[in-house]
Amino acid sequence: WGPETADRTVVCVHGLTRNGRDFDDLAAALAARGWRVAAPDVVGRGESDWLVDEKGYDFAVYVRDMTHLIARLGGGPVSWVGTSMGGIIGQMLAAGADAPVSRMVLNDIGPFLDKAGLVRIKGYVGGDPSYASFDEAKAAVDAVTDKFGPMDADQRRRFVEVAIRVRPGGAITMKYDPKIAWAMKQTEPEDIDLWALWGQIACPVLVLRGEVSDLLSAATAKRMQAEGPKAEEFVVPGVGHAPALMSAAEIDRIVRFLEA
Repeated sequence: WGPETADRTVVCVHGLTRNGRDFDDLAAALAARGWRVAAPDVVGRGESDWLVDEKGYDFAVYVRDMTHLIARLGGGPVSWVGTSMGGIIGQMLAAGADAPVSRMVLNDIGPFLDKAGLVRIKGYVGGDPSYASFDEAKAAVDAVTDKFGPMDADQRRRFVEVAIRVRPGGAITMKYDPKIAWAMKQTEPEDIDLWALWGQIACPVLVLRGEVSDLLSAATAKRMQAEGPKAEEFVVPGVGHAPALMSAAEIDRIVRFLEA
């Protein structure tokens, strides 16, 4: 989105099973203000190719790919908006030497991931479902993303539409390679501690937290505000993992942070 000649670029990166279309509303709002917005489909998701070797679905690969993308966009610094997995990738980039990230929005993710949320995600990711109709697919997606929001009925339908694909023959399935969950399936979920990484981040950070998130606790968000880059926090009421970044309140808060 936005003009290629813009002097402000933001990269928006989605969560584990989602794709770049999750940022349509935010990207449109930023482009209208003169931003160039890149919202890629991480490998194995959306319109991106699938890997032959499932072991390539790894954060080292994702960070490398995003580094190449930033170079293709003209090099850093760029602003970053990352939902869940996209926020982990952002933290890894921002903590590195000569970090190409100048400002970062973390959507319901931080340097400590609660086991409870990982157990829930492991329970549904990595299957290869097949649905006979859109309504059947929507019911299945709604069941595992019921805490995403806030969304009205039209937004919820679009949220599902961008996440599914039609197989040859007409059956509907998810728009990602089931093997993206390979690493997660190898071990039992445990808390993930990235606090050492957090201490190396110097750029300003805004963290959006779903009020009832099971992946980013209020205690972790509070510590994020006291340590390292000392993040600002914006809580989305009544939402779990993760805020959908579709509401006017969410978009306004992100725009104000990026343009501060």
